[in-house]
Amino acid sequence: MGYLYLALSTVLITVWALCYKLAVRHNCELRSVNMWVYIGSTVIMLAYFFATGQKCSAAAALLGFGTGISCYVATLTFFYHMRTGVLAVSWTVIGLAVGFPVAASIVFWGEHPTIRQQIGLALIPIAIILCNPGRGKAECK
Repeated sequence: MGYLYLALSTVLITVWALCYKLAVRHNCELRSVNMWVYIGSTVIMLAYFFATGQKCSAAAALLGFGTGISCYVATLTFFYHMRTGVLAVSWTVIGLAVGFPVAASIVFWGEHPTIRQQIGLALIPIAIILCNPGRGKAECK
């Protein structure tokens, strides 16, 4: 089953990247392309759950929904900055997008983070402030 997941992930991530490449080439609205990619991902996930008969808890569904929104914003920011802004900001935002699921696992499942992880979570707001996404390309040179 792990190999199937790896193969599907590779194929779907490649399709995902091609969708964005085509969207940029044809000057499409990235918000709508991004939305359809995540709608497609949701349909594939739901089809998997129905086909395999897997159960899903409400907490996991909420966490997945929140993570999906977080990733939607992160990828949209990434591709917007690839066109117009500083790419380092986008990479930082995408890197920080994992903070939401980590914080949620602490709250929902009582996970006990290490001191190192607690420091990392505490530094997320500081990193966002230091990114200063209002600065343009001209100011960063």
